[in-house]
Amino acid sequence: MSISEVGIYTVEDLHAYREERDDMTVQLIEGELIVSPSPGVAHQVVSGELFAVLRSVVPSHLRVLAAPLDLRAGERTVVQPDLMVVPRSLVDGSEVAQPPVLAVEILSPSSRRTDLVREPEVLGRFGVEHYWVVDPLHPAVRTFRLADGTYESGQIVAGDDVFETEEPFPVSFRPADLSR
Repeated sequence: MSISEVGIYTVEDLHAYREERDDMTVQLIEGELIVSPSPGVAHQVVSGELFAVLRSVVPSHLRVLAAPLDLRAGERTVVQPDLMVVPRSLVDGSEVAQPPVLAVEILSPSSRRTDLVREPEVLGRFGVEHYWVVDPLHPAVRTFRLADGTYESGQIVAGDDVFETEEPFPVSFRPADLSR
């Protein structure tokens, strides 16, 4: 299969395309293949630091998982949030097939539109109650909470200000600390 082919793709098409392009991140959103370069260093630094923060405070009935790991959010939608908080009982399988408690995306220049528009639309319909977007270049965290099937924007905390929340579990950190 070539990326120049136009159409509505299936999960099987996604897997076949990934076999051809292991240098790219490939997701499937409502039948459309979304192809982007692998994340850069700044993205991975923030991902690792936030993973450590979340892992240190996540309640014992939950666990933090990091990409690459598929979240099957529908028959024609498979995305890879950078971080997911899921029930601790999830210990096997090739994908997550139930809504995580929290999905986190770390922005990259190539994925901004997907992370801010497309992915929240499908995650909201899938029932992911909490969604966070982290900007590694201008350190900030923006929260979204599911209400009546769509996300409502919550707090936006930037730089050295303290991000603090009780939902979906208590956690606090400074966005700037994630990239130091």
